[in-house]
Amino acid sequence: MLKKIIMLGALLVAAPALAQLAPGARMPAEIGAAYGRLGKAMMAHDAAGVRTVWAEDFVVNSPNNTVIGREDLIAVMERDFLDYRNFHKHITFVGEKPEVTIVMGYDTMIPIKGPGAGKQVMRPFTDIWAKRSAGWQLIARQATIAAAE
Repeated sequence: MLKKIIMLGALLVAAPALAQLAPGARMPAEIGAAYGRLGKAMMAHDAAGVRTVWAEDFVVNSPNNTVIGREDLIAVMERDFLDYRNFHKHITFVGEKPEVTIVMGYDTMIPIKGPGAGKQVMRPFTDIWAKRSAGWQLIARQATIAAAE
């Protein structure tokens, strides 16, 4: 089970090091700031910082259709399996509702460990943000590896 969680975690990350918005896409300031905090926390392996952005009930649907929760994914991060080089987030769609915002696009990166290590990976994603008492938090993410070169 631990090996499976580590492999899943290596495929998933919601934190952008660099983000690029498609023409016409507008990122709400609070969510853009939350992405920034998440990126810093992920790079520093700061579990407390990640917990402020990932909701307690945060879930990720991995490329092999396995759902993993926040604490299991944080454990993977703390083992250095969510480290990337050249990470870029390309945002193609932002759909705002009063209580939910959906962000879609694709990430490109080179994983340092795990599946695809050393290869350029392209991963389409959908992030779902919810307005909670603590502010906007990421509640769900779907990410699929579409290519690894």
